[in-house]
Amino acid sequence: MSDILFVLLTALFIGIAAIMIVRKTDSKLTFFFIGTLALFTVTLITGNSVLGEDTTGNIYVDVIDVIRIKFVSQVKGTGIRLMIVASYVSLMTHIKASKVLAAAVAKVLVKLRKPYMILGGAFIAGCILKIFITSQVSLGLLFMATIFPILISLGVSKLSATVVLIAIGMMDWGPNDSSAIFGATDVLGVTPMEFFLNYEIYVCVAVIVVMAIFYAVYFKYMDKKEFGESAATQTIDASSFSPRDYGVPLFYGFFPLIPLILVIAGNITSVNFDIITANVIGFFIVFICELIVNKNVQILGDHLKNVFEWMGKFFTNVVVLMVAAAVFAEAIKQLKGIDIITGWISHMTGATLIAMVMLSVLILATAILTGSGQAPWMAFGPLTPNIASVLGINTAALAIPMHLTGGIARCCSPFCAGVIAISGVAEVEIGDVVKRNIVPMLVAYVTQLVATYIIFVIM
Repeated sequence: MSDILFVLLTALFIGIAAIMIVRKTDSKLTFFFIGTLALFTVTLITGNSVLGEDTTGNIYVDVIDVIRIKFVSQVKGTGIRLMIVASYVSLMTHIKASKVLAAAVAKVLVKLRKPYMILGGAFIAGCILKIFITSQVSLGLLFMATIFPILISLGVSKLSATVVLIAIGMMDWGPNDSSAIFGATDVLGVTPMEFFLNYEIYVCVAVIVVMAIFYAVYFKYMDKKEFGESAATQTIDASSFSPRDYGVPLFYGFFPLIPLILVIAGNITSVNFDIITANVIGFFIVFICELIVNKNVQILGDHLKNVFEWMGKFFTNVVVLMVAAAVFAEAIKQLKGIDIITGWISHMTGATLIAMVMLSVLILATAILTGSGQAPWMAFGPLTPNIASVLGINTAALAIPMHLTGGIARCCSPFCAGVIAISGVAEVEIGDVVKRNIVPMLVAYVTQLVATYIIFVIM
């Protein structure tokens, strides 16, 4: 009877959280409120402290102390990494280094000539650049300024071009990505670079290759079906899209690559570059180059001020969300409902696949409702180690699909900032974008499930 009670309570609190999010309640408030309420409920039912032997001496004060513990652990661990990384990415946008890099990629893509081959190539290039330009909105808008006019001039419909430039942001991968850093440190307990090279890269590459081909073939068919044969015969000169157009030296396009290059070099050599160290070195290199180019120390002072302001903004928007999600995750863990369900299915044929689908669908639904892949991943991702232990499988078999599903699903959400911003610039209806992207996103979702199952369960 107690097992059923805890399963029902788990479903109840997850359901309440989902309803609040659907009603546009702030995610941070939702996770803090529901998480704290659930922890009080567990304490009342069991009469035990949620902190175990680390109790403050009062089991009800312990519930509030969970928030303190999560704040301290998140800020001094994953939080500071994310703040440093996010400020470096923001600096790259501020000094136009990201634009130079995107324009250089566009210049190469133009040489492919064929419209839908360029469309597939743009998807691959965008997914690769997502490693360095981690914001879906920023990356999409950069491609809107460079790749979008090329695609339209060659005869690709505005709708197809818009959907692909939204979809290039679906891969939340690389050692600089905030949700990937969270997955590495808080879920799998590895470094961000290990998470990238030893876990996610295999599945992500499979998804990117499949989707590049699918977008090229499927959207060519859909454009012909909906808009007829293209009448465009114009060819685009590669020189029309020059990295020189942004008023900064061409070598600035190298700056976004510095942290990743340093971390990879550290893995090859005996030097162990933490992601923070790599980004700080990047700051020094950029600042020195800016001083040489602009010959103005005041510019460096302005950059440094901006860096700290960006760090503060990211703390407010993401790190606090991580803490709130951690409180909610702790509450769901204490309720043990998902663990109990896992125990029920653990002896069934295909239990691992059932768990993969069950957990990833939970992320998928929440991401579509919220427009964020990050919030549900941070809320439910920490549950995977216990579930994987019960099933006797690699934690990555559950964590990777959950993480990647969030990014994939938000590309089909009318509430996603990337969908809203890029559709607005392209002057395409959001409803049309979501409708056109449903089939590709289902293909991407199934592909990452299959790839994960083969790599981390069968092999």
